[in-house]
Amino acid sequence: MDKYKIIYKNYSILGAYFYDNAFGLFFFSEKTDIDLEFSEYIGFNVKEETLEINDLNDYKSYKYKIDGYFIYVFAKLNNNINVKYNNFDLCDSVYFDILSKIFILPNGNYVCSNIQNYITAIEKIKNVSPDMETFFRGHYSYQYSLIPSLFRKKKYYDNEDRMYMDFKTQFYNELSNKKYIEILTTMQHYKMPTRLLDTTSNPLVALWMACEKPEEKLKGINIGEVKIMNAKRSDVKYSDSNTITLVSALSVLDVKYKQELYDKIIESIKLNDSSIYRNSMAYRRYYAEVSNELSYFDEDIFYPKILLTPKQVRVGMINDRIISQSGSFILFGLCDYQRGEQSELNTLSKERIFIVNKEYILKQLDMLNINRGTMYPDKDNTSVNIVKSYE
Repeated sequence: MDKYKIIYKNYSILGAYFYDNAFGLFFFSEKTDIDLEFSEYIGFNVKEETLEINDLNDYKSYKYKIDGYFIYVFAKLNNNINVKYNNFDLCDSVYFDILSKIFILPNGNYVCSNIQNYITAIEKIKNVSPDMETFFRGHYSYQYSLIPSLFRKKKYYDNEDRMYMDFKTQFYNELSNKKYIEILTTMQHYKMPTRLLDTTSNPLVALWMACEKPEEKLKGINIGEVKIMNAKRSDVKYSDSNTITLVSALSVLDVKYKQELYDKIIESIKLNDSSIYRNSMAYRRYYAEVSNELSYFDEDIFYPKILLTPKQVRVGMINDRIISQSGSFILFGLCDYQRGEQSELNTLSKERIFIVNKEYILKQLDMLNINRGTMYPDKDNTSVNIVKSYE
């Protein structure tokens, strides 16, 4: 642990720097019985293992009294400093408490430990313009990216068309007349890897998702996250729109044609020459698939960039889970998966709320009848929730 010593008014306080891209740069002091008053904004000169106060005002200072001791926190307003970072374990509830008391971090992200603060953060972030719509995505770890399950493993993406057809074949009577997006939505419901990412219009549903522990055991810092995405109302699509058909049809295209189509579209955009992608075998295959659902597909008004950017889509209320979760999806298009650049899909504009003290928040949500039984309204989950309530 790389410790530094703050020298102030003939007192010295030991502590360490912590840096995380999502949270920013902080100096946390050790617990001490020394009661000091710092200005709200201060600066440090770094001299080896010593931090000397100066008047640069590039830190914001905080003081908290916990269990009779003081902890001092200094949040860097920018990260341009030459110090040794110590990524010490933030699992200690003391640090959870401090981060949630800070609430609004210097980088603009929020930390919440209860529903009350969470609602306050939502009110500050949510765009109330009549021309905008807000969607929420909650996940158990703040380190997750906004990337759907299909793009998390190469073997999934390489076999997307086969998984799609296998699923459709197994449930042919039910799915034979369904659209691409309807089949993808059904696959998502049954936990198949798809190019869909779940979102919701209900912020409390997203909060529950950020607190509820997934089936797999996660290692590392136990901090959840809710991402808030504001989209222009005109950019939000419905499941029967042509745009959604054009993007969802990629699911039945062989992986080699998806990569070729991506490459040709990028080249055609750079050279402003649509014939580059239109003369490719990949496009002819794609055109044939799209024509199965859009018999009136007009090449002259097709805009290839539409296949490169994620689309927020509202789907029909086709099952109880979508209804109970106020569910919607982000539909992802093409990416340069062959070169490992699928992370570029994570380009959605979003605000971030970090969630700590999850067990307490789950108890609060349960009082509002938001729990596994209501979020997943099937017999298995309802029975689990009933038993849990008596434990």
